[in-house]
Amino acid sequence: MIKRIVPPSDKQILTSGEACGYLGVSWNTLKKVIDSGELRVKRVGSRYIFTKVVIDEYLERDKFFAKALLRSVK
Repeated sequence: MIKRIVPPSDKQILTSGEACGYLGVSWNTLKKVIDSGELRVKRVGSRYIFTKVVIDEYLERDKFFAKALLRSVK
């Protein structure tokens, strides 16, 4: 199980847990987005590497998802 961790605001490269914390979603939800090909990630061995820039671009492209995500986080 991957634990959600809110990353420091200046950190640009995120682990899976930090990406979940940044987005405010569970690993299962994030994994579905990755598997669908909607979010570009790098894979190093069994680990996923995320960048804030790519996550922010994804949210910008999919405004409906971003709005739903923000409502669920509040």
